[in-house]
Amino acid sequence: MIRQLDNSVKKKPPKFEFYDPKTPFFTSPRFLPPTKVEKCKIVDAIISHGCFLRECSVQHSIVGVRSRLESGVELKDTMMMGADYYQTESEIASFLAEGKVPIGVGENTKIRNCIIDKNAKIGRNVIIANGDGVEEADRPNEGFYIRSGITVVLKNATIKDGTVQQDDAKTIR
Repeated sequence: MIRQLDNSVKKKPPKFEFYDPKTPFFTSPRFLPPTKVEKCKIVDAIISHGCFLRECSVQHSIVGVRSRLESGVELKDTMMMGADYYQTESEIASFLAEGKVPIGVGENTKIRNCIIDKNAKIGRNVIIANGDGVEEADRPNEGFYIRSGITVVLKNATIKDGTVQQDDAKTIR
């Protein structure tokens, strides 16, 4: 299903058009501010409301509400569900000072071909990729599964700084 959605978003014109005035598409009102984008490269992507994107690259991806992408993040062919709530700047600073991972995607993290469920905390310098095309893997203790070759980061999962999800689906810290 994610491959079908991904391919339909990439097509020019897309198979399903979110912005067609004859068939409007509405979401529930969330009363969120507009997304803040600072020095980012965004190509063929959909960015929801209330996101913070800083000096990152988003290609062929969907970024859900309240998502946070820090400097140096590369998101490609990914669906990020977003978050149910915000963390304040002081909460984020406190988390980082304590060695914890705040909600969102940390600095210099590279993610390819992935579904990131809500409230996921992905640390700094993480690599999530499936270059060898592993079809199925179960790693719930590390916060992810691989299904049909797509890495799925679990809801409320924490992927620690420096984690590398290798091609053979093992995790190295």
